[in-house]
Amino acid sequence: MLIIALAVTILVGAFNVLRPSMGVMPGTQPGEPSSLHDLVEYPEIPGDTTIEDVTDPFDRQGMIDFVMATPDYGNVSDALAKKGYTFDLTADAEVSFVNSVTFASMGPLLSCWSTEVGPDGTRAFIAAFFVSLDEGMVVGGITNLLPPDQAPGVDPYIIVNAMPYLYIRWYWYAWPRPGVDVVGKVVNWYYWWYDSHSHPNWYWGCYWWWRTYIAYHWEVPGDPARSWRPWWGWFWHWTYWRHWYWWSTYFLY
Repeated sequence: MLIIALAVTILVGAFNVLRPSMGVMPGTQPGEPSSLHDLVEYPEIPGDTTIEDVTDPFDRQGMIDFVMATPDYGNVSDALAKKGYTFDLTADAEVSFVNSVTFASMGPLLSCWSTEVGPDGTRAFIAAFFVSLDEGMVVGGITNLLPPDQAPGVDPYIIVNAMPYLYIRWYWYAWPRPGVDVVGKVVNWYYWWYDSHSHPNWYWGCYWWWRTYIAYHWEVPGDPARSWRPWWGWFWHWTYWRHWYWWSTYFLY
């Protein structure tokens, strides 16, 4: 039994060492967040970047239509619809336009909470940012970590084993790898914790799963087309501030 345990320990250790070496080590690219502080405190708007709320109905609908026509949005929203959550972007989405030299982008940025509320009081969200016609990111999730105006009654309100239980189940459209995948796919992962929504490192855990997946499955050392993009960290930063910053007591916001 001891020999088996030692063998498992050795194999797990080797896996943890070898697996990252097959891709790009997360946290090592120029300008990439390497800690929770870097990710959440990343400058909200770089000096050469403007973000404008889109209020003109024609322009707003045009950006919504563009996002909805992408495989990124279609696949993530379909996955959430299968869980019973849909989105009315025309009525509910917050839509902005980003113009940035840093991100080499001119494109739409939007966020929306689901129309439906789950039987346990959960809701889904979806967020999207496109830096060009063919490059962007859509991430969504189902969660009971809701904005104060959406949280039902008691906060936190899901109790497991007599303790508050909070979770996010993330959905992200994994981009196809050139020469490997014909189309992309939706990947999903959980992050959950007990006791309090002020659990200090929860958002880093959510981001780190995604970042490790990117590093291992998608990035290629020395290939500019498949390397770290400054807007990746900024989008995760923006998504945090758009949906959850009011629940954190780790930072004095």
